[in-house]
Parts: sequence; C-alpha cells; structure tokens
Amino acid sequence: MDVRPASLRVLLLDVGNTLAFLDMEAVAQVAAREGSPVPVEALARVEGRAKRRYEALMAAGVSHEEGWGLYLITLLEEAGVGADAARALVGPLRRAHDVLNLWRRVPPELRAALDRARASGLRLAIVSNSEGMLPQLLAHVGLAESFELVVDSHHEGVRKPDPEIFRRALHRLGVAPEEAVYLGDIPGVDVVGANAAGIDAVLVDPFDFYPDHAGPRVPSVAAWVDAYLDATAHA
Repeated sequence: MDVRPASLRVLLLDVGNTLAFLDMEAVAQVAAREGSPVPVEALARVEGRAKRRYEALMAAGVSHEEGWGLYLITLLEEAGVGADAARALVGPLRRAHDVLNLWRRVPPELRAALDRARASGLRLAIVSNSEGMLPQLLAHVGLAESFELVVDSHHEGVRKPDPEIFRRALHRLGVAPEEAVYLGDIPGVDVVGANAAGIDAVLVDPFDFYPDHAGPRVPSVAAWVDAYLDATAHA
C-alpha cells in the first residue's frame, strides 16, 4: 500500500462503518420491541448486501435520508424480516438513531491509532454523509478531540460521491489533494468521490465485503495507521 509518507499531511475519514460501526444489537432490540424479532447474527451476515444497495442508490442520486432508510430496509429484509415489517421499522429505527446515532460501535484499538497518527504529525478530519449530529456522536464515543474539522453532508448541502464535499474539506484545511488521503468503506461513494476530487482513497473493508476491489484496501483504520507509520519510519 502506497501511503506516500513524504507528502501526506492530512488523513480524511468517513464515519459510518469506517470509524463507528452499526450497532446490530440496537437494531435488533428496536425490531423486537416493534414485534419483528431478528437475530443479531443474521443482520451482521447480510450487511454487505445492504451496503452494495446503498452504494447503488447513491450513484443513482437518491437523497441521503432516503438511502438511509432503504439501507436498513435492505438489511432487515435480507436478514429475514418481511417487506412490510421492514418498512414499518424505519420510523422507530430513525427515532432511535436521532437519540443516539446507531453507527456507534468503535473498535477498541481506534482511539490509540488516531493518537499515533496525530503524534506523527498527521492532521485528522472527517468528511461524511450524515444527519448533522456528528459532533455529538464523536463526543459519545470519546473521539471529539481527535479531529480538527468535521464536514457533514447535512450542513454542506452536498454529499458523497460528489467531489465538492471533499474540495470544501481541502479548502478549509488549506491543503492540496495530493497532500491528503481518504479512508472510507464504500467504493462507489467514498473511493469514487475522493478520487474525483484528486484525493487518493483507501477502502476500509473489515469484513471482506469487497474482495474484488482493485484499489488499496485495509481491514481497519488502525491497520492503515500502522502501515503509514511503518512506511514513515523506513522512508
């Protein structure tokens, strides 16, 4: 993996399924409370299919809000919930999400990895399709102090894969595209969008959902940081 240690100044990161992962237990709890029980294991097993559906929807120009709901409908249906019941669950899941973002499981090694990246001199920032509450989520998971900039599609009025959201992040940070790298979890949203803005991108694929991805791919943000630090040490 080419991490370009000599020229890299900024690490840009997605949030959902890159830094913080969908809490399948919370989804299952809401489903059970609404009378549509579904095993946590079944949800986890079919997440890759839901991600590919979301990717196709974003490419087709569907809004983030609509894509959010259809992602969860796909996840639930693939896990065995009936179509009508899956659609009926979107409202309760959205209400639970508004209380505390459902994408809230953080790998235990993440905080230390981000600290190592910052200690090496990298600046960290977020570019994410979200609903305007990322600072609250980051505070809840203990990452509020890790990032100097958060660019949220809800506030920007533009979302990935549109390269404009990446260009805004670069402008606010005062860096050129070749001085940044972006880590995200969906090829057609994160990789395509970053590349269109001239930024190298690395796919974060912890569950091997995209074995056919042609570009750089890592199992976690921590793995990328370790590779970057190793490359820097041997540069």
